Amino acid sequence: MAMLPAIEDRRAFRALDTKPIPSEVLLRLVEAARTAPSAMNNQPWRFITVTEAKQLATLKETLSPGNYWAKKAPALVAVVTNNQWGMTLGERHYAPFELGMATMAYQIQAVAEGLHVHPIAGFNADEAKKVLAIPAEETLMILLVLGYPGDTTGLNEKHLASETSLRIRLPIERIHAFDSWNDTIKPEPKMA
Repeated sequence: MAMLPAIEDRRAFRALDTKPIPSEVLLRLVEAARTAPSAMNNQPWRFITVTEAKQLATLKETLSPGNYWAKKAPALVAVVTNNQWGMTLGERHYAPFELGMATMAYQIQAVAEGLHVHPIAGFNADEAKKVLAIPAEETLMILLVLGYPGDTTGLNEKHLASETSLRIRLPIERIHAFDSWNDTIKPEPKMA
């Protein structure tokens, strides 16, 4: 069986249209996230969809300069968790893992709906939490930038190139082994 097109086609595009996204579509995305598995059914994820013009503009002020392109988005989605919301075994906190599964389900549904969805870490999390009234003890993990495909006008040269470049992933043998660990799957040291 081939991979599902919504998985294969998911990519962090930046060319967005400003056209509003219907609320029923936005709710379907959250419904997809809600179906993700979680230990003991804790569901340690929360999504805050921001579409109201003034609130959205204020949240966009927290974006880092490199995410200038996200200012065209008709919706930003705050993805929130807290280790205390999920199961913990020793030092293993499952909430971030489960949040990731829910966020991927959200993204797959977004692609199936004809949307571009781009998770970003480039924002001032403390300021964004203030804008959204998220309590200090919760973790605003990422923002999802959401919109229909748009034209590439306004993208810088680097981002323009990334819109159509080949999607590069490590070969399977660099990320997977059968039966036991082997050094071929050990990541390369990070460059300083």
